Amino acid sequence: MDGDTPGTGHRYAIFLRGVNVGGITLRMADLRDLLAGLPVSDVATVLASGNATCASALGGEQLRDRVEEALRARFGYPARVIVVERAELADIAASVPRREDADSHTYVTLFRGPKDQAALVAEARGLGEEPVALTGGTAIAWFPPKGRSTDVPLAKLLARARHAANSTTRNLNTVDKVLRLLA
Repeated sequence: MDGDTPGTGHRYAIFLRGVNVGGITLRMADLRDLLAGLPVSDVATVLASGNATCASALGGEQLRDRVEEALRARFGYPARVIVVERAELADIAASVPRREDADSHTYVTLFRGPKDQAALVAEARGLGEEPVALTGGTAIAWFPPKGRSTDVPLAKLLARARHAANSTTRNLNTVDKVLRLLA
């Protein structure tokens, strides 16, 4: 199958980094329109925080590059996205430790690759609550107290430029919603 032909070869989740925060506003209708112009099909968006699903004959890295290029060209910002194939995202979600603690959130941070995840995990040692490396080597789970998700040491570490450019964080509930769309 031609790499520029939409198809159902793979089902992907696309997570945009840094949209609808920090001055970069992107309507999900505009994201759907942009994706529809790429070699993908069955496009859907989830919430207003830059989550999309689609099918494509492209490989994950090819799709990532095409989406980033299209976002940069159309919206003029330094777009960074994480693309995860459906089965990989299902494995990641299944490996998240489920906590019954009503006083904390469960977050999943997705990385562009295993080296990015490993670098964060190594740097996070000794922060107190260390992240949990998840199946596949491209994601972590972490559990900040409710109301403090941006001021705990791990959140501050993730916000540093060296990690922020190569990762994006979602609440586990959002990951589960994206997975339901991919089913």
